Amino acid sequence: MKTPQWITYIFSFRPADNGRHAWVDYAKGMAMIFVIYRHVLYGLLYSGQTISDTMMNANEALYGFRMPLFFFLSGLFFASSLTKRGPYNLFINKVNTLLHPYIVWCVIQLTLQIVFSGSTNHKRGIENYIDILIHPRAMLQQWYLFALFNVSVLYLFSHVALKLKWPVQIALGLIFLGMIPLAGDISTISDVMYYYVFFALGHVAAPWFFNEKIQERLSNGYLLLAMLPVFAAAQYFCLKHADTNIYIFSALATIGGIVVIMLSMLLSKYKRLVFIKVIGHYSLYIYLLHLSIIFPLRLVILRTHIITGVPLITAVLMAAGIFLSILLYRLCLLLKLKFLFVGVFREQPYSLAPVADKKQMI
Repeated sequence: MKTPQWITYIFSFRPADNGRHAWVDYAKGMAMIFVIYRHVLYGLLYSGQTISDTMMNANEALYGFRMPLFFFLSGLFFASSLTKRGPYNLFINKVNTLLHPYIVWCVIQLTLQIVFSGSTNHKRGIENYIDILIHPRAMLQQWYLFALFNVSVLYLFSHVALKLKWPVQIALGLIFLGMIPLAGDISTISDVMYYYVFFALGHVAAPWFFNEKIQERLSNGYLLLAMLPVFAAAQYFCLKHADTNIYIFSALATIGGIVVIMLSMLLSKYKRLVFIKVIGHYSLYIYLLHLSIIFPLRLVILRTHIITGVPLITAVLMAAGIFLSILLYRLCLLLKLKFLFVGVFREQPYSLAPVADKKQMI
């Protein structure tokens, strides 16, 4: 019997091979797994479940570098995107792919939290709608999209309008780190101050990380093994010194991100654990949708006791949050609901500007 076309479409979500950039999806996929692990763990904790020290320590060890890694990876594509689209179109692209879904899904998620306030871990009211713009951290996982939008736009402005070169951009990012306390509890500002330097580092590092010879070196398994003790020491230090200096913490986060990138290049080289690349390809949509799936499923599991044991529940919720998010996204596309994820502002026709050498890109 022939499978209906709509079912084939929804479940055929393995992306096409993207060649030498495949490692980026691997890195995004691993970072997304770390993100979902944290969200599942704290959801269970806030629901009254007892979480073992081992599981909590694993979360804290992975916490420091996963979000900086996302900003670094985004910075890697800044120069190529600017060359391809031009300043205006790049801005419009960020509005459509970051700001638009951020506002749409914040409104959806906040409205559901208000309606079902008796069953959620976070009690919300109508007054919380203002938090969408002022306190994005109150929007649970959605804050990342707003932070990435703000960092991208500020970096675009400083690069194009102010014509700041890469040493000044990195210096500006380091200055921002020291100014974070001045932002107070306005996370719209503090997030930009913290993540700007990682975006700048990604922009500067792009010519090297996309160099095939350097990729070959970084994908060396022996080099990765040699880096693992450094990685473990860095994460252990962060675990034991959560209140460490912001500059030390950021440097250690960079080490963690580099190790994940090296592992990503190794997996991409040998085409192993391809499901991680798939997760990375859909990372933005998984990020948007997973809590909406995990919350009701967690509620059912805890009330019916159909599954017991926190480790098993965690694994089930993580798998369901990832897999069902991809299926839901593809179902939305099938139902012509793409507007939930992408804005409608149109880009203008643009002729590619020639780039003479790598230095011009940074």
